Amino acid sequence: MKNSQKILFAIPKVKSMYGNNVAPPLYPHVGIAYLSSFLVSKGYQVRVFDEGVETNHQKLYYLIDNFKPDIIGVTGFSYASVFMDKLVKNIQKYTSIPIIAGGPHVSAVREQIIQSTGVNFAIIGEAEDTFFKFLKEFIQKKPDYSQVPGLIWKNKNQIVLNPKNKYLIDLDQLPFPDFDVFDLSRYGCFRENTIPIITSRGCPYGCNYCSVRLSMGQCFRPRSADNVFKEIKYWHKKGYHTFDINDDCFTLDLKRAKDICDLIINHHLKIKFQLYNGIRVDRVDRELLFKLKQAGCFFIAYGCESGSQKVIDTIGKNIRLDQVRKTIDWTNTAGIKNAVNFIIGHQDESYADAKETLIFAQSLPTNFVNFYNLVPYPGTSVYDWAIKNAKFLVPSKTYLQNISYRDNTPIFETTKFTKTQRHDIMKIGFNLYEKKLFQFRFGRNLGYFFYLITRIKPISDISHSLISRSQLLVKIFQKLTAKSRQ
Repeated sequence: MKNSQKILFAIPKVKSMYGNNVAPPLYPHVGIAYLSSFLVSKGYQVRVFDEGVETNHQKLYYLIDNFKPDIIGVTGFSYASVFMDKLVKNIQKYTSIPIIAGGPHVSAVREQIIQSTGVNFAIIGEAEDTFFKFLKEFIQKKPDYSQVPGLIWKNKNQIVLNPKNKYLIDLDQLPFPDFDVFDLSRYGCFRENTIPIITSRGCPYGCNYCSVRLSMGQCFRPRSADNVFKEIKYWHKKGYHTFDINDDCFTLDLKRAKDICDLIINHHLKIKFQLYNGIRVDRVDRELLFKLKQAGCFFIAYGCESGSQKVIDTIGKNIRLDQVRKTIDWTNTAGIKNAVNFIIGHQDESYADAKETLIFAQSLPTNFVNFYNLVPYPGTSVYDWAIKNAKFLVPSKTYLQNISYRDNTPIFETTKFTKTQRHDIMKIGFNLYEKKLFQFRFGRNLGYFFYLITRIKPISDISHSLISRSQLLVKIFQKLTAKSRQ
């Protein structure tokens, strides 16, 4: 039986990894897909507007006029919060329908979201249970919003942040994400028959730059191996044979990860999947890597973050450099392509420390290395440290609007690591990344050729789009390379 309440979710466009340019979304918003399926299972009616795939707002206005939602939910990430703000303003100009905000950015800035955007309500942390409880109060003649955990609301002129909701422990109770509420043909991953999957929530580690704990917490909550396999099998029957596992901690529980592999292997499910989001080097072993390969894993990214053990210890990463090298060797032996992630600009990092990172990255026998510009997200420990100890090179209140993690523009500097030094290190790191990535995708010789010609500035701008999005061109060039070797 359908509930009379209708919810319209509006998703803002996002920046590309190279700055303030807009990037087309590779996937539908997985968090909204989960929230949609949960609400639909409770009888609510849901529609979605994704600004990332729509050329204008006419579709949004059409949904508002014809679907007639009772409330509009807007989500957003901190690195693209400017687009969230603009989308909210456009909605407010068109309609007086109440707006509720959520997502990682809201979990970081909390009450400020109502002050800065004028939305009516907001949710911190996981949204399923909080949104459901909110909707039940929302329809009451005299709603008592004080009883909705994790809700931010206005009591007369005072903004109130209710105590945070408890995290969902049994994730198996959630229905699979509802991707059918999106126009699937508009997303790159579906044109490639690829589905994103999240098999756990929360990360128990304390890396000082990471904002995951703000929205998902530090309590690791895995779905069972059986439940994960059921979802893979569900999408496989629908014709999807490649999976992007987006977890932060897929291999934290080694036995669970091996059980998932065993289910895929024992059921002879012919699939491919990758762990590109970055897993820990200390949470794999030889047995798991060979099982991953047999189950269909073709790529793994590892988080190292620095080539200086001193910096690794400072940021709370809690790994050793010798573990990184050993894990890469194991992964190569298992026959899985791999990459290692590094960040430039950590807390108390010096110019000498950053040079150690470059040297270490160049020495690793990995397929390519990723370099990122440190972005101090609000709510993280490194943000608090930077506000007190660093000199911001862009306004500290607006830097998220213009800077990205793949942007060669330092956000702040210190006496130990100046703006010029940071720029030089990041330039070398980004060049190393692009060289190795071109060679990884197009072969050693053809890849190096593309790397050289993309050092020309106009071509370089085009190459960024090529690297991050154009799977079709990758396939074409791979075929050309194969033919040239025949």
